[in-house]
Amino acid sequence: MTPLLEVHVDGKGSSFRTAERGYLRLNISAAGTDQAKASSEVQNAVAKITAVFRALALKTAAGLPHPDAAVTAFTVTPLSTVSQYQRDDKYRFLTNLPKEHTVSASAEIIFRDMAKLAEISADLALAPHVSMSETEWRLTEATRAELEREARRKAIANAVEKAQDYAAVVGREIVAVEIKDLPQARGWYGSSQPQAMMQQQFQQQQQYLVHQQAIAQAAAAAGKKATGEPEGLTLEPKTIMVSASVNVKFVSVDVGVGQLRVVALALPYVSG
Repeated sequence: MTPLLEVHVDGKGSSFRTAERGYLRLNISAAGTDQAKASSEVQNAVAKITAVFRALALKTAAGLPHPDAAVTAFTVTPLSTVSQYQRDDKYRFLTNLPKEHTVSASAEIIFRDMAKLAEISADLALAPHVSMSETEWRLTEATRAELEREARRKAIANAVEKAQDYAAVVGREIVAVEIKDLPQARGWYGSSQPQAMMQQQFQQQQQYLVHQQAIAQAAAAAGKKATGEPEGLTLEPKTIMVSASVNVKFVSVDVGVGQLRVVALALPYVSG
């Protein structure tokens, strides 16, 4: 009797898509010994930001993002205040001095329009009391789900192809009897993680804009005309990768097998 042949192989699959959304998190803060002043500065900054993004986050009558809206989601947190004594150069509290108050709030925005994201970010890079604390390229939920299915199918197909190659060499017929998902290492497409790449683009452009602004201010102080207008941000949406990995057990069919038993579906990993 021909002995049972078992083949265990790993299968991998990936799908790719250019980012469809740009996520931006802003931190708005001011600090000083005058709590009322710091609070007023943050409130004014938040009011300006809110006015800008509300105009971009158009809604339909049903309250859903409008198809032409540049911003699909926008939220702002309430103001918070942290008060503490000032410190000396050895980080000891100076209890004889007034406390320093830090007032802050944050805003989260999801952009559909990448050109508008670049334009707004150029303005925010120079805005007082505002910093971009987090950025990330993203996919829509529908696209994410589509790529997850593609990645799962590719992972299974890859495992089947590899197993059939092995079985063909030894002249056996095989079928899959067990499928297990494998832990997916965190990864991304390209030289850097999408979030890090986007943050790097912002930082480089912010430095450039600040430099250009300094040149313009110096020229104005000297009574000269600046040689040109600063260029705006140029952001390139990155390619996001969705991956799945599985381990599949195959056995030869000439000794009989039961029904296919699926232990777990391949669970995909999304980098963005």
